[in-house]
Amino acid sequence: MNDQHLLQLLDKYLRNNCSPEEKQALETWLERYESPFRDAAPDPSPRLAAVYDSISARLKAEGEMPEAPATPVRHIRARWWKAAVAAAVLITGAAVTWNVLRKPAMLLASAPAGESTFVELPDGSRVWLNASSSLEYPGNMARNGRTVRLKGEGYFEVAPDQQQPFEVQTQDLSVQVLGTAFNLKAYNEDAALETALIEGKVAVSLLSAPARRQLLAPGQKLLLTRKNTPGAGGEDWGSFYAQVQNNTKTKDTIATETLWRKGRLQFRDQSFTELAKIMERWYDKRIIIADPALNDNRFSGEFRKEGIKDALNALQLIANFTYDMRGDTVIIKQ
Repeated sequence: MNDQHLLQLLDKYLRNNCSPEEKQALETWLERYESPFRDAAPDPSPRLAAVYDSISARLKAEGEMPEAPATPVRHIRARWWKAAVAAAVLITGAAVTWNVLRKPAMLLASAPAGESTFVELPDGSRVWLNASSSLEYPGNMARNGRTVRLKGEGYFEVAPDQQQPFEVQTQDLSVQVLGTAFNLKAYNEDAALETALIEGKVAVSLLSAPARRQLLAPGQKLLLTRKNTPGAGGEDWGSFYAQVQNNTKTKDTIATETLWRKGRLQFRDQSFTELAKIMERWYDKRIIIADPALNDNRFSGEFRKEGIKDALNALQLIANFTYDMRGDTVIIKQ
């Protein structure tokens, strides 16, 4: 049993969530393990004591362990403590064990390619996820804070809470808000990241360089373009160029950046490669641009309920290309 598997089983064991097979596997391992801390040392290792205190506090807070008089660690014979000692001895870095066990329970919402989804968070905030996107958030936001992690694109309507600000993190960005509505597009494979503010106020900063920070007003959008993108320009933000644009509409209208929530795919001045990435997520297809020269074309338009063949046929009115459908793959060539 490797370290990671042991920690996973231990965490489930402490929560009484083990299957009978998992419980038997863990208990069999424990019976074979001889802890040097069972009877030998008069006082436990300080690091093990810290692990014990952490586990005790968490179980008591969650109502899974009754309050009891203080007991020396070396006299505790409860099976869950034996498991904690075994894990702490096995893992050379006891701090890693402690952090894993104390990590708040996180929930995951996701939208597969070709679909979008909606999730209401425990604090009352509402989030719409675009295709190929996911959101990780604490199951108990009142206790564990309102920091969520986004992969892909999401539209947020954040419940106000002056005492506990809301934060969205992506691989590169932190967006801090109080109560607001905004769209955040941060696909790792895209050339640019977009934060479009519809209502309220947000501060956008780089996780790697918090001093790179931009406040947005309603109707503004922060565009961060990766420096390796041809033609990119703007304020130097390390690995990005930053531009603030003022063409985003307010909540009284429909912002272009949020049309996907209405089942509308709108694109403006996109190269074929850029458009192909959008269409891959929208239609759940793999699109291969076989001829790089096709990127000389720029596309603007909007799709609604069209299938991918209808969409490609419409694009053929703008650019001279052919395509070949092979299962879930589309090959586009001159």
